[in-house]
Amino acid sequence: MIANDSRSPEKNHQPRASSMGSAMAILLVATIVFVVVNGPSSDASDRNSTESSFDASAFLSGVQRYNNSADFRRGEASAFMGGVELDFRDAEMQGSQATLDVTAIMGGINLRVPRTWTVINHVTPILGGVEDHTHHGDNEKKLFLEGTVVLGGLEIKN
Repeated sequence: MIANDSRSPEKNHQPRASSMGSAMAILLVATIVFVVVNGPSSDASDRNSTESSFDASAFLSGVQRYNNSADFRRGEASAFMGGVELDFRDAEMQGSQATLDVTAIMGGINLRVPRTWTVINHVTPILGGVEDHTHHGDNEKKLFLEGTVVLGGLEIKN
């Protein structure tokens, strides 16, 4: 009895391009760039700030910052597999606008702003989410949010 094998050894099997493989490669490159730019150290502590600008980074950890500056202008927040909590409810802007740059890679950023500020969201989520729970009005004070959220989240509240 001869076994009939329907599989032909002469068939050409072409490997399929994997979109998951491409996404993982992009994620790996983004992670390396993030670590090189921000360094492996974390300033994971609770601090009050009265500065007009600040920088908060969490690398595999958590950071809480309370800013009660009388002249807030600019800030940066980065979270890589960690969390950053920012509280601006007691901060003020002397001008009409301020900017906050955010980067969250497999981490999260929670932001609390005064009710007198209007949040202008320009954050790009990639397999992540941005939730804005603030109350918008005709306020002259505008906080511009810029940056990227990859496999993470950004939540904004009053």
